[in-house]
Amino acid sequence: MSWRMSCRMSWLWCWLLAGLTLGYAGSGSNILMITMGGTKSHKIPFWALGRALIKRGHRITFVNGFQADFHVDGLVEVTPQRLVQYISNYTDWDLVGARYTGHAPLSMADAMRYPIEACNSLLTDPATQRLLAGHTQYQLAIVDGAYPECALGIVHRLNVTAFIYINTVAFYTGSVSLAGNPVAYAVTPHVFGSWTLPMDYLQRVANCLTHVIADLLHWLCMQCVHRLLRHHLGKDVPHPYVLGREVSFILQNSHPSVRYPSAHLPNVAEVACLHCRRAAVNLSQLDAELSEFMEAAPDGVIYLSMGSSVRSARLPAGLCELFVAVFARLPQQHVLWTWAGNATEQLPQLPANVLVRPWLPQQDILGHHRLRLFITHGGLLSQHEAVFHGVPLLVLPVFCDHDANAAQAQHDGYARQLQLAHLDEEALYCAIYDVLHNDGYRRAVRQRRALIHDQLATPLRQAVYWTEYVIRHKGAKHLQHPGRHMRYLFDRPSSQYTFFVWRASISDQINN
Repeated sequence: MSWRMSCRMSWLWCWLLAGLTLGYAGSGSNILMITMGGTKSHKIPFWALGRALIKRGHRITFVNGFQADFHVDGLVEVTPQRLVQYISNYTDWDLVGARYTGHAPLSMADAMRYPIEACNSLLTDPATQRLLAGHTQYQLAIVDGAYPECALGIVHRLNVTAFIYINTVAFYTGSVSLAGNPVAYAVTPHVFGSWTLPMDYLQRVANCLTHVIADLLHWLCMQCVHRLLRHHLGKDVPHPYVLGREVSFILQNSHPSVRYPSAHLPNVAEVACLHCRRAAVNLSQLDAELSEFMEAAPDGVIYLSMGSSVRSARLPAGLCELFVAVFARLPQQHVLWTWAGNATEQLPQLPANVLVRPWLPQQDILGHHRLRLFITHGGLLSQHEAVFHGVPLLVLPVFCDHDANAAQAQHDGYARQLQLAHLDEEALYCAIYDVLHNDGYRRAVRQRRALIHDQLATPLRQAVYWTEYVIRHKGAKHLQHPGRHMRYLFDRPSSQYTFFVWRASISDQINN
């Protein structure tokens, strides 16, 4: 080959490699993420999936109601201040205090007004209006399956090619039901109940009534949300239920290892522990004091955290004194306690075996070989992390899906549940002692851990695959169930039975 020909071939390869590099850099998609969740934990699965998608070359815009905690290249957080302020005011609650005194943590009226008022706060904010007026073309939207309706209006107005759900609340069935998935009330415990399968006859009746009443109340709320969408986004915005039926795919934050098995269509993937990760191999390199405290425990460590929805500074004084008294009776165990308030003033009699911090690296603690018990509020992500790391639970449910999560964990044998309204020092001490010394809890959680780890791919990899699958196939319409457009009554066997009864009665009248 001549020198001139060799140079031409070299230039050709250079241009080819440059084209491939530019093609890869430009192959990423613009993805819009939106969560209307009222607690910060709703952001966690979005963060996990968003980071993974950014590594794949995608660009993420994330709309939520909480101030950004950190910067990630490729991730733009949009935090409408009116929504941020509304959620802050709305969640200025004393959830634990209400349950501790035997009252409902949240009234029905407060629960119903949240999706309406939060939607209005979002749509009237200048940051949202700038987003709507922008020129970015999004190839996909990823929307929280909890309170998705207002976000769907934005997705519709931006003319996003397709959208998927991260159904952050595992026991909530509204989003999957609209997509055409079977939700039989007799075998689907409601998210606001504490029933587990199998239910007896009276439990099935109560569960069915709960579903029907909740569906009716939700429908009433959605009429108000639809009016807001039409007012702010245009008269042509369809009803939220119509929008919701067009979901391309659902990433369901559940798995048979941590929830009962469910019948799902092909456009649903169960990705519980989407956000879970291995613990730090050497905790002492991250936090020497914390590592030393855990290693020095004579008989293991207890970890207490009530999650992001509970403000520790608002815990009732009686409950704090109860915890302190019980921990003082457990000198062989060291206790890690997440406490965001002023511990010096609010916990003056703190025993020497208790370490209080405003924040603790939860998954590094749960994966530590010295940890023996996790005392939790029953949040879904905390439950998933406990199973992922193989740690038994003592659950003190507070509100929302906490009772359902706690009931399922107790039913599966790796948790014990206590009600705050009936809590006293002896009951708490006996429950802690039971979980610490009864090997049945640890065997059960290890079995569940083995199940959730035994998958073809990690939940995060599955989520990334299906996200990109929907993008590649322009919404993956072939996975959507045709029956999703049928009205509520007509997709159930009762409608067919009614027809046959009507037809038989007509025949009888004709024959007579």
